[in-house]
Amino acid sequence: MMRGSKRRRRAPDAARMVVFVHGFGAGGAVFGPMRARIEEALDVATLDFTYRSSQSFSRVATDLASHIEREGRRWDQLDLVGHSLGGLLARWYLQELGGAERVQRLVTLATPHAGTRSARIAPGPLRAVLLPDNTIVRRLKQGRARASDVQHTALVASDDLMVTPPASAAAVENADVRWFEGVGHNGMLFDTDVHDEVVEALRR
Repeated sequence: MMRGSKRRRRAPDAARMVVFVHGFGAGGAVFGPMRARIEEALDVATLDFTYRSSQSFSRVATDLASHIEREGRRWDQLDLVGHSLGGLLARWYLQELGGAERVQRLVTLATPHAGTRSARIAPGPLRAVLLPDNTIVRRLKQGRARASDVQHTALVASDDLMVTPPASAAAVENADVRWFEGVGHNGMLFDTDVHDEVVEALRR
């Protein structure tokens, strides 16, 4: 089942929304502290997207696109923040499903843009999407130009044990890359320095 929760701190006619897409095996609630920081700093509406990791990549990506189009139609400006697999889903929406026409900024956190060796132990159909040199990763690399007008900031956790090697999170062409020393994969969601960098990326 796909779910999303929307919070609005601004007036109903606010022009901007930030959409959050979680990673493998997680849920939209993991973005709670980060969403609160962004709402406070930027005075924007936010929306999360939750999916089951037992679903196929194509199904989740299609649901994400439908969710954004349905919930985001009233907003003039949309930005995306994706953690781990959520970053790949966000890129697929931008590059393959026409989202680049609507989205201004993308921030990916600990996203395996070149895949990750650690995915060998992951269960379910999404496992194949995370492996190095898989079809999705290759297609995203080849189609990067279709989202070239979307400002992309890629945040990398130096102590990431889920994205191996961690440099995979920086393996996206023409992205503004930031490394965070001493931060792990899920620590990116709760680290205040990461929160500050996401705010700055969404301000640029």
